[in-house]
Amino acid sequence: MLDHPHVLTTTVKANEEGVMVKDIVYGRLELSRGLLRRMKRGGGVYLNGQRDYLSRRVAEGDTIQIIFFDEETTMEPQDIPFEIVYEDEYLLIVNKAAGMAVHPTGAYQEGTLANAIAHYWRKIGLNTKVRLVHRIDKDTSGLILVAKEPYTLQRLLQQLNRQELVREYLAIVEGELMSPQGVLTMSIGRSMDHGVKRAVKEGGKEARTVYKVLYAGPRATLLRARLESGRTHQIRVHFADLGHPVLGDPLYNKAIPGIPGQALHAWRLEFTHPRTGRLHVVTSPIPTKMLALWKRCRKEQQDVSSD
Repeated sequence: MLDHPHVLTTTVKANEEGVMVKDIVYGRLELSRGLLRRMKRGGGVYLNGQRDYLSRRVAEGDTIQIIFFDEETTMEPQDIPFEIVYEDEYLLIVNKAAGMAVHPTGAYQEGTLANAIAHYWRKIGLNTKVRLVHRIDKDTSGLILVAKEPYTLQRLLQQLNRQELVREYLAIVEGELMSPQGVLTMSIGRSMDHGVKRAVKEGGKEARTVYKVLYAGPRATLLRARLESGRTHQIRVHFADLGHPVLGDPLYNKAIPGIPGQALHAWRLEFTHPRTGRLHVVTSPIPTKMLALWKRCRKEQQDVSSD
């Protein structure tokens, strides 16, 4: 049986002699029971090339192969250009432009990143679902991780839930932040007066944003923010509540002509590759128009200082 992206192969180690297949599958490989149940529709667990029971005991050197059931995408493929930052046979990392919705929802039923990826899958002969590991807002630019097969998705989501998948943003916020670094832990919930907006509120969901100021001035502050939770609009809501909303944010501040979306960019991802075990650190430079906005803010601050 040939190894391919939808087959996971492992060899039984000396210290696993005599354990059951399921001890390795659920233990070392951390396969979820939900994913294993879906295998009954087209995959399964094989011991030394033969489909076998999870209760079978193994010997050192035995080969366990897990074939993952896959699903064809129901996403409408659309030929929309997008930037690929990294790709291998198991995953894809995309640098999304501001102004593009990540997936169809509400008013955005087409022209999304998911539609573009569905077209790319078809172009490269990959007949699989579009599996987004995480999302960013429509008007935020930056890196998004996409899994090509079920096991990679599951392991990356586990890293996300354990805060082992690091997501860092660059943001330009209004005014001067006085603390050079900090941790924001205000709970976030739905706004009572707006269907889309979120707000800091008692009884909301726990949220945690760690930030470090890179440069602060009276006009604006450039900072780096790391998400340690994944609430909707989290960075935008946290800094708006502090009185320092993200520049160009049409929902929590006001739009800036000539700037697509808010000055918020998902610039860095750090994760362990589910298949190779290697640490990956991927970065994306600040977008040209966001950089131009920052330079404009700096110049305005310098002009004020010289008066």
